[in-house]
Amino acid sequence: MDMFNKKSLSERIGEIQKCTSLHHLKDVEKYFLYSVKKHKIEVAYDVIANEIPFFKTLNYTEWAHSFIMHPLQQELRVQQMQDAYNDNAEQKIDFVTYFKNRILSGQSNKYTHIQKDTKNYPRDNLVVLVGSNKLKDRICLNKLKWISTTLDEDVYFKPHPLTTHQLVGELKDLFNDANVLHRDADMYSFLVEAKTVYTSHMSESAVYAICLDKIIEPIDVYNKVEQASFYHINKYLFSVDQPKEWLNRTLNSYKSGIVNPEIEENWKEKIDQYLDYIMTTRAKFKNKYIAKPA
Repeated sequence: MDMFNKKSLSERIGEIQKCTSLHHLKDVEKYFLYSVKKHKIEVAYDVIANEIPFFKTLNYTEWAHSFIMHPLQQELRVQQMQDAYNDNAEQKIDFVTYFKNRILSGQSNKYTHIQKDTKNYPRDNLVVLVGSNKLKDRICLNKLKWISTTLDEDVYFKPHPLTTHQLVGELKDLFNDANVLHRDADMYSFLVEAKTVYTSHMSESAVYAICLDKIIEPIDVYNKVEQASFYHINKYLFSVDQPKEWLNRTLNSYKSGIVNPEIEENWKEKIDQYLDYIMTTRAKFKNKYIAKPA
């Protein structure tokens, strides 16, 4: 169980600690790992890869204080979201209000060390950056420079908490010290006050911004965008005309692979239904592509 395993987390995020507000997902991870065994498929926590459609691995991780599951196959993880939307499930749960209330109540951060910034006043534009391991490879520097030049003094660049001091220094050199927030500052307090949020297909900030009726724009390197951890979700948030309607319609379907025990009593049933659905989808591709010689 890697989601809350101290050794696994230490290897991934060092000494940073996850908030206890994520602990409602402990039982979900446990049930998912138990249920997936009968399908004889491998599992991985919080990774991205592009296996063949007859995939061998299901990925899981946390997203916006929810639990998400998808194949390590780029086309199928997008397809499951389209299938979920087309499922037109009964909208019993208002996910949009859940996400909105979580950020407005100050409960959207994942890490315990985040601090309220009392020095800087809100600005109309916020750029939400990713950690050091992805920043230079996945985020478009040309877009960041364009934002900086166009918006001048009305934008903040928010480094991810997992950003090295050296890289924060480079950002300050590029975009002016006064425009770069502290890496441990509470990004969400600035997001609430912003009008436009520039973010990534790798960031949970997109869904919170949408639920607060903000304008969102991508900052990703285009030819690597499909490799982003939340691409299959944020792809639609960036592109559909009614993203809040899309969210509630899609997430109410088990085919989305997204569950949240804080607001869904039937989360176990939803996991079981999802596993049956995605394994049926997988079976359609048996022998279509061969990963390794027999």
